Amino acid sequence: EIAKMQTKAVIRAAINVQKAHPDWNVAPEIMIPLSCDAKELKYVKDIVVATADAEIAAAGSDMKYEVGTMIEIPRAALTAGDIAKEAEFFCFGTNDLTQYTLAADRQNPDIGKFCDTHHVAILRLINMIVQNAHKNGTWVGICGELGADLELTEAFLAIGVDELSVTPSAILPIRKKVIETNVSEIKESVLDKYLN
Repeated sequence: EIAKMQTKAVIRAAINVQKAHPDWNVAPEIMIPLSCDAKELKYVKDIVVATADAEIAAAGSDMKYEVGTMIEIPRAALTAGDIAKEAEFFCFGTNDLTQYTLAADRQNPDIGKFCDTHHVAILRLINMIVQNAHKNGTWVGICGELGADLELTEAFLAIGVDELSVTPSAILPIRKKVIETNVSEIKESVLDKYLN
């Protein structure tokens, strides 16, 4: 019921915006949170797609949309290759992924005493997922606190992350870092630093 309700709300809002601004290209990205595996994602995705298609048809629209998922638990990370067959995009929920992978509260001020500041394990998971996702034509984004970490921007670009979702205050510094980064020049050294 929640998936249907939220899908209707997203699609109806998108159709209304498209009607108000016919020169815009409105294409919603509907993200299903906390997927565990491909079977679970497919179950919810089928509901979302049926609901969205019915709303679009009822409105006489030809609107396009994508359905993806949030990768935020280790189980999903480890089965991302299969999940990518059902998802048109992934977005890493780095806050929860960090917490679940490290089995520690990510806001604990003492966490740095026990774990590498940049959580090499998380970067390795992200790298593995990006590779599996791209093989299936699935694009990958990052959200959560790690997405706004300027020290990790080069690592995300070297790994092949397609999108960074950050708080408004982080947009300009991250944008500057992305523009200044020549991925071909830094890729090998960055991957060696974090992944080997």
